Amino acid sequence: MPQKPSNDPPVPDPLAMDEPPPVLGTWKRVYTFVIVYLAALIGAFYLFTVSFSR
Repeated sequence: MPQKPSNDPPVPDPLAMDEPPPVLGTWKRVYTFVIVYLAALIGAFYLFTVSFSR
């Protein structure tokens, strides 16, 4: 007896959802890098603004 096709949505693969990022190895490192980069960029723009506002 053939089975009827199911109308249920496909279940996502839990391993596919927990893949490591393509760079830096872990998501924690990626987020840390982004935060440090943004802080350095803000600091650089602040120093740039202070030095040229005189």
